[in-house]
Amino acid sequence: MGLPLRAFHQRVVLASIVVHAATAWFSTGWYGDDEHYQVIAFAQQRMGELPAHELAWEFDARIRSAFLPSITYGMVHLCRTIAITDPFVITFGLRLITALCALLVVHFFVRSVLPQVSGPLQRPYVLLAYFLWFLPYQHVRFAADSWGGLLLLAGITALLNDGRNKRAGLFAGILFGLAVQVKPAVGVACVGMVLWWLANGDRRAARAAQLVLGLLAALIGGGLLDAWFYGRPSPVLLNYLHMAITGSGPLPLGTYPWFYYVPWIIKYAIWPIGALILVALLLLTWRSPRSWPVWTVWPYLLVLSLVPHKEVRFLFPLVDLVPVVLVLAWQALPEGRAKRTLASHAVLVPLVVINLCALLVAGITAAGTGRTRLAGALRHEHVPGPTTIGYALDEVGIWKIRIPSFYLPTNMTDIGSWRSGSDNTAPTFLIAPLPDPRMSNPAATAPAGYKRIASTGPSWVEPLFWLYNPDRPPPYLLYVRSSRIGTP
Repeated sequence: MGLPLRAFHQRVVLASIVVHAATAWFSTGWYGDDEHYQVIAFAQQRMGELPAHELAWEFDARIRSAFLPSITYGMVHLCRTIAITDPFVITFGLRLITALCALLVVHFFVRSVLPQVSGPLQRPYVLLAYFLWFLPYQHVRFAADSWGGLLLLAGITALLNDGRNKRAGLFAGILFGLAVQVKPAVGVACVGMVLWWLANGDRRAARAAQLVLGLLAALIGGGLLDAWFYGRPSPVLLNYLHMAITGSGPLPLGTYPWFYYVPWIIKYAIWPIGALILVALLLLTWRSPRSWPVWTVWPYLLVLSLVPHKEVRFLFPLVDLVPVVLVLAWQALPEGRAKRTLASHAVLVPLVVINLCALLVAGITAAGTGRTRLAGALRHEHVPGPTTIGYALDEVGIWKIRIPSFYLPTNMTDIGSWRSGSDNTAPTFLIAPLPDPRMSNPAATAPAGYKRIASTGPSWVEPLFWLYNPDRPPPYLLYVRSSRIGTP
């Protein structure tokens, strides 16, 4: 006799804690620049420690909620109070907080959804909810996309427990209000879920009043926090909506056709898994058009598709709904040859292997371009006296790999772009791209007078990036000037 479902769920959670803790430790850095430049950098600005060239225009425009920067501000002050100044320890703390909150939210969400899942599919759903390859990676990102999604998930959980909690609408209103402030676009998904909730219950007026009360409380609280953080009353949400509608931002944004999220889902979720996600969503929409995932996901996807500016990370708030869509779609699929084929070992085994490989790569490598891996090497390289760091790249190329001041040693100055043979003094440390990632001896590419000390990722992992992150740039290498190599 197998484990009872509750005990099985508890063991999966325990295993997931280990995976999430490891991912929080190894997945340094950020996927999208907003994760640093509009969170940590905003906190630096509030503390008066940010160089002017690192301040994003969004700060002066006051279009970002102070929710995440304020947590960062508090974390930095707390760490410094107990004599912790290492930026890697501080950011690990932020990722760990995110992971713990994510596991808590997912745990209650899974318990709320399980009654909707048939018996044979309950255990597979529990495993998917914690170990679908991109979930632990998303669960440790201290970013608006991830936190907006977690607050959305918590609000959905509250509404799904409406029958057991008389204040479900109030709690959902608070959570949805926070979600909208952290990630305004998530409001579309919140509206879809609320409409489903109101359409499938009684006492609609009382429920709506509860929800509106919670929403107002969250908006007022968020407004007060924004006023404190920015130093004056700042209608952040209104500013954001004005910018989004009028396109009044100072920088041009890349635009794509309306259908572009379809190939992106297939590509970035890894094509067999991504294709299954899309097919599952279409099947669930066809077979169960009145289900809450359909009412929640489609409005968000449609609005995203209509907005010309598109980024993969805009999909991240929905990632925790993917396991639900997959399982409920499978549950709705009629018995037949197609279902037997998909359930065969010839299909399931490769999918499991691909998922595990991607889970491993995403969990043990630095996020984004891997620049924080180089920053870590800088802090462990002992070079006495003032030092400098330069980049063998033009000013445009530097943006992809430049290490922010938050991570640099206090005795280090960033001199920007540097080329061998230029009139400028050679920097102590130099970052340059590997000219050809296929080279068997990368050390042969070291500039004259420099010695290689680190790269943006383990060499054995690089071949696997075509599976997990095909757009990740070639490795970048960190060099130290040979005459300045020191010892502890």
